[in-house]
Amino acid sequence: MSVPHIATRASRKSIRIRVLTLAWPAIVDQFLTMAVNMVDTAMVGRLGAAALAAVGLGAQVMMMATAVFSSVTTGTTALVARFTGACEPENARKTARQSLIFGGFLAFASSLFFVLLADQIVGVLFSRAEKDVMDGAALYVRIVGMGLIPQFLLIVTNSILRGAGDTRTPMQITAIANVVNAVGNYFLIFGVGIFPRLGLAGAAIATTVAHIVAGILALRALFGGKKAVALSLRDDFRPNTEVLMRILNVGIPAGMEQGVMRVGQLLYTMILSSLGTVAYAAHRIALQAESLSFMPGFGFALAATSLVGQALGAEEPEEAEYVGLEAARIAAIGMGLMGVIFLIFPRALVSVFTTDEAVIAQSAVVIRIVAVSQPFMALHMVLAGGLRGAGDTRTVMLVSLIGICGIRLALTLLLVYLGWGLVGAWIAMTVDLVIRGSLLYWRFRQGRWKEVKV
Repeated sequence: MSVPHIATRASRKSIRIRVLTLAWPAIVDQFLTMAVNMVDTAMVGRLGAAALAAVGLGAQVMMMATAVFSSVTTGTTALVARFTGACEPENARKTARQSLIFGGFLAFASSLFFVLLADQIVGVLFSRAEKDVMDGAALYVRIVGMGLIPQFLLIVTNSILRGAGDTRTPMQITAIANVVNAVGNYFLIFGVGIFPRLGLAGAAIATTVAHIVAGILALRALFGGKKAVALSLRDDFRPNTEVLMRILNVGIPAGMEQGVMRVGQLLYTMILSSLGTVAYAAHRIALQAESLSFMPGFGFALAATSLVGQALGAEEPEEAEYVGLEAARIAAIGMGLMGVIFLIFPRALVSVFTTDEAVIAQSAVVIRIVAVSQPFMALHMVLAGGLRGAGDTRTVMLVSLIGICGIRLALTLLLVYLGWGLVGAWIAMTVDLVIRGSLLYWRFRQGRWKEVKV
């Protein structure tokens, strides 16, 4: 992958160090999250395929909330990064305050929606799933929905800090929250000591408690007075229409992109849930194993978002392009190596999460299929992050619409109809990832995103 010319070897080395410095805490953050998710899946998997499928469906529903949050957090990160690069700290703080105010209302409304309408939402989306799976999914949604407000506080605080170039604090908060989640799972799912055996409900309660702890820690970090963007309770928190509109100008396309992603994934899940409990459980297990490769992509995407935005704020567009492409190159190498592992050791990976032989057999097949798409997924993740940092969220939204709706869903419907089942669905996913990665690389090299105003 060629990168634009940067004047000196020293400057290229300095940029590479900055990319790695921001990326590694985010990679550790993702690793911790993935580790706990794996533990969650392994614990819930011991309850049987129905419980595993129920948590998977419930998690898909709750991910709809992230689409709403993205309309705030993406715009916040882009603006804070620009203001940080332009050495305008007061504007960065003003952006952070407006994000907390507006996002808090969105989180409250979302929480009411999911808690009060959990049964109806699951019933409409997954009507073809088995009844015990639907009941479990609705219970999971209702409990986790209660923790959406502190979850938002965590997400928006992380977006503020990362925009300012601080990826270590989010890592530390995530580490603590993940420990709380893992310990809570152990005690509440299986019933240890004085704690009752709650099964699937225990997993949901542990997740909610972890969100509450993380939200409190996030607010403490933001109002502690020691961070790059430090707030105070004495600050002016009155709504500011001008700042809010700048946030939403970037954030609404990002929210729509996440909406497209979540709705597309829900429709994709609805198709797979109709294939039966074992097939859907195998899908969830394979996704969990595949998530191991997301760590470098996630970390370097966050680094690209922050550094591209800061470089544009400092009026260094060539440096912004170099940062994005260098981050993508490193991530593609890391995720490509993970793809090789998927090809060689598929059964060993998926066996970590379940002992069900039927589930293992199907999971091992599909994880091999998606292995070839890993470098392209890296391009998609990192360059989408770079474009978001530049404020070019409309391009990312359009590419997601093409990939999810125009390719993945259409091809999945066709291949499932032809009798290819879970294998056909994962072939469609792989084709989608290859095309989206290629499109975003082409867009990034065009360079028009350097002229976007935020």
